[in-house]
This record gives sequence, C-alpha cells and structure tokens, in this order.
Amino acid sequence: MAITSPFQILESLDARCRKNSSGLPVVKDVVNDWIGIGFKINGIPLLAKMDEVSEILPPPQTIRVPGVKPWIKGLANIRGALMPVLDMKSYLFGGATKLNKDSRILVINQSGLLAALLVEEVFGLRRFKHDERQDKLDPETGPIKEYLSGLFVDQVRRWNIFSVEKLVKTERFFRVV
Repeated sequence: MAITSPFQILESLDARCRKNSSGLPVVKDVVNDWIGIGFKINGIPLLAKMDEVSEILPPPQTIRVPGVKPWIKGLANIRGALMPVLDMKSYLFGGATKLNKDSRILVINQSGLLAALLVEEVFGLRRFKHDERQDKLDPETGPIKEYLSGLFVDQVRRWNIFSVEKLVKTERFFRVV
C-alpha cells in the first residue's frame, strides 16, 4: 500500500513506534528513608530528626545572663535572631562541654522556641530505612534516656534517637533560673 498523504505517513510512523516500543516504566512505591543529624553528647552518639534541626553552626560568642542555671551558656545573635545557647552536656550530665574544633550548635525551632543546643561534635546526615528502627533504648545512656525514642544500628555504632520535641516539652528544660 502506497502512502499518499502526510496523515498516512504519521499513522504509519505511529504504528511502527507502538510495535517497537518497550512500554512505559513501572511505577514503584517510593519509600522515604529516615534521615537524621548525627551528633554526640557526653560521648553518646545521637540522632535528631532532620526536620527538628534548622541549622548547624560553630559555637557563637555569647553574652552571659546573670542568675540563670549553669547550662545556659548565654545569649547569642545568630543571623539577626537573639537566642539562648544551651550546653546539653551540662543540662543532662552536669559537666560543661569542652569547646574544641568539633563543637557545634544545633539550632532548633520547636513549638515557638528558638534555641541553640551546644553539642560536642556533629557527624552529619545519617540515613536509615524505617524498618531498621528499634524501639528499645540503650541502657548506657543515663539521664538522657527520657529524651530518647529508639535507636538505629549501623556498621559503626548504635545511634540513639534524640527527640527535640520531648526536650522542649519537659518542664525542667524551661526552668532556667
């Protein structure tokens, strides 16, 4: 059969394409991983959910506030926002964090509270499958245990999941004087 019109050329091309096509790719369910920020307080490896931490920065200069608990390092101007810098080791274990090149602050903005949590070290992003999460708690965590919500284990260490949400809902956390 001779092709005589442009329409017939297009029909012939369409027929050949359909005959030789491999089909559309199959849509698979996308499974989102659990993503967190790895950090350390008093030598304990911890993870905070990615959406609970706004920023990670080196410790800023602070202005001491008289009459507050010793775990309040002071106030700092961070990107134009005045916020408290809270020493998490001092808050949880009583001893102050020794500042070094690895020390960082985790900026949080939870339930209207804007604060900077001073930690010993930040390891960066950690990614796990949701089914790798264990609900049991590591018994070696001491007073930090009330702020934990499970753990993940990788080839290197056991990562305790630190809940910033639990932290900011604790009455003791707000008793700064």
